[in-house]
Amino acid sequence: MISLIDHFYVLYDAFRSAIGGVEWFVAAYFACLTVFFVIGKDYMEDGFVYPFFFMALTIFNPILIIPVGEAIGLLPRIRRLFWLLPVNLTLAFVCTCAVSAPRKKLFRPLIAVILAFLIVKSGTSVRPYLQMPENIYKTTNTVIEISELLETDSIENGLEKHALYSSQQLLELRQYDPSIRSILRRSDLLDWSIDTQDEEAVNKVIQQGHVPHTLALVSRYGLHIDQEAFRRCLQRVGINYIITEPEMNLNGYLIDTGCSQIGTVDGYEIYRVELS
Repeated sequence: MISLIDHFYVLYDAFRSAIGGVEWFVAAYFACLTVFFVIGKDYMEDGFVYPFFFMALTIFNPILIIPVGEAIGLLPRIRRLFWLLPVNLTLAFVCTCAVSAPRKKLFRPLIAVILAFLIVKSGTSVRPYLQMPENIYKTTNTVIEISELLETDSIENGLEKHALYSSQQLLELRQYDPSIRSILRRSDLLDWSIDTQDEEAVNKVIQQGHVPHTLALVSRYGLHIDQEAFRRCLQRVGINYIITEPEMNLNGYLIDTGCSQIGTVDGYEIYRVELS
């Protein structure tokens, strides 16, 4: 437990971390809130003053939010609370009011130009960090190349693209090419786990005949289970292709099982299943 006197320091450090690089915008935001508060209640609601007061009493109250954040594990991410401040919305509202305020319409374009100049000068250009996408599909070249390899081979051999793979980086395969059927579901990859050192638990999975989990023992954990049991699972769900990562060290095992390597893409090894 951190002491009560440290609550303010924790919140202050989080605040500094949250506004890093946009200090001038945040300073302008608080200046606008102060102006709205001073000039009267008619502007407080439109100027987003009331929401700030509410947040100051709740999520920005160090006596309240720090103990709660510590209890629920929020402290490492508490700076994200400051992103809830409507900084851009408030400044946009103020700029709109400033442009429309003069009665003489001649001054409005001039004020708009001045504000635009201030925004450009105080902001950060994104051009140095802008990168054009390498492909119009906005997916990795690895996914595209694997998909093309499967497409070519499936046409040549008259096979459906039923594939076994466990890499989370390849979850986009189905999104890029819906004709590729992934045997393992997201739950098999993200929710299910097993201690591979527990031989009894591993054998239990195989004996129970749970096909996705048995296949995951090989493709996800790299286990060299009984080849006959692995072949039966491949045949039951009609797998024609297997995609593995080189660190799994499955090349010899898959070839002995009855698979042929048809190519590699960025370290991924692609095999055609030939059990007949």
